[in-house]
Amino acid sequence: MLLSAITSGDMLRIAMSLLASLFLVFCVIPIHEFAHAFMAYKMGDKTPKLQGRLSLNPLVHIDPVGAVMIALIGFGWGRPTPVNERNFKNPRKGIALTAAAGPVSNLLLGWLLIFFSVLFSHISALSGTVLGTGIHYFFFISAEISIYLAVLNLLPIPLFDGFRILEVFISDKTYYTIMRNQQFISIAIIVLLFSGILTRPLALLASLFVSLFTTLSELPFSLL
Repeated sequence: MLLSAITSGDMLRIAMSLLASLFLVFCVIPIHEFAHAFMAYKMGDKTPKLQGRLSLNPLVHIDPVGAVMIALIGFGWGRPTPVNERNFKNPRKGIALTAAAGPVSNLLLGWLLIFFSVLFSHISALSGTVLGTGIHYFFFISAEISIYLAVLNLLPIPLFDGFRILEVFISDKTYYTIMRNQQFISIAIIVLLFSGILTRPLALLASLFVSLFTTLSELPFSLL
């Protein structure tokens, strides 16, 4: 993300991409992990709270290496939220909802950011100005990143939240077969992501969410 902006040579895009990267590290990832912690707590597990993770303080959620990776290439990680599934009142429901909470929070945040982008684009005083363009860049780029991370995390494979949701519905035999081959699956996924083979369909799906949220965000203004 940031490297792509630097390559473009567009100073405004570089500045907004840098701000969006910082926003991602200090806001999007912490909100994602807080959502996991909050849902786990609501489902009966006090582990996240006892370990200080039931907080929006970014410092308790940031992984330094993952943060640098996110800023440079848009793919990284935060500190995983500790969860003890045995504490859930309903284990299967608790696992699925706790896993889904992170990506859902990213989608909702992405929608909110797109709404702000649309809102500022309708302020006539900012229309066509560098400030207006910069604000639009920031909110829209941040929204795209948040939505892309949601789509990425919903992949039903090890390493991602989607697999935690999937495991509720698959047999124990299938689960253990996948886990035995987790290392090979993880390496294959990383290769596919960095080669662009997997990122293209993910980007397409994310763009569909962006289009949907943009259309919904435009509705109030079209009625004025």
